[in-house]
Amino acid sequence: MTDTVADADREQASRRLFDRWARSYDRGRITGWFQYTQQLAIDNLALEPDSFVLDVGCGTGHAALTLAPRLPEGWACGMDISAAMVTAAQHKVPAALRHRVGFVQASSAALPYASGRFDHVMCTNSFHHYPDPCHALAEMKRVLRPGGQLVVFENAPDLSWYAKLWDRLLRTVEKGHVRYYPSHELGEMIETSGFEDVDLRVLRNEFMKYGKLFASIQLWSARKGAHVPDES
Repeated sequence: MTDTVADADREQASRRLFDRWARSYDRGRITGWFQYTQQLAIDNLALEPDSFVLDVGCGTGHAALTLAPRLPEGWACGMDISAAMVTAAQHKVPAALRHRVGFVQASSAALPYASGRFDHVMCTNSFHHYPDPCHALAEMKRVLRPGGQLVVFENAPDLSWYAKLWDRLLRTVEKGHVRYYPSHELGEMIETSGFEDVDLRVLRNEFMKYGKLFASIQLWSARKGAHVPDES
């Protein structure tokens, strides 16, 4: 099996999983945890009233819907590989925000936006699903304007045996799960992808919080170079 076919199979597996999950996603025990991690990412965005923000792997749209009221002259967009997740997000948009928020179904490997479209790109709890993470980072960098900011939140298996064990289990039982990356590896990946000012903002263990018994987390901020031309 070629890498291309294997990657497509992983994406298809993730799409099926999240299409099924979309029906109960906002009612699950873990929903509070996802919203907490999305808020951590939002809190690390250097937003302006006219910022354009993209959430890659948006689920049912909590982050974009949280951001939109803070962007009176901007735009918040969420994209997800699952059409069912995107449909659920679209149904949650209030009339007052329809001109400031949008959702699309797409793959992280081919973001459907022009180069330099966004001031900020955020990605929470989905990076471990990407078959080609470096290509996904290249796409995030492409759609950022020069000087634009990237924020990535993920689990940190280097912090605890629990996170390592959970990662190993998911690799066995969930075909769309690729792997969790130790913090040093994820940071190097972001740097190698050409981002600047790569900064580890959060690296810690969490206990008994928002539906999670135990979690090891990392959050990175980085910028596209101010003088990097928009990639075609």
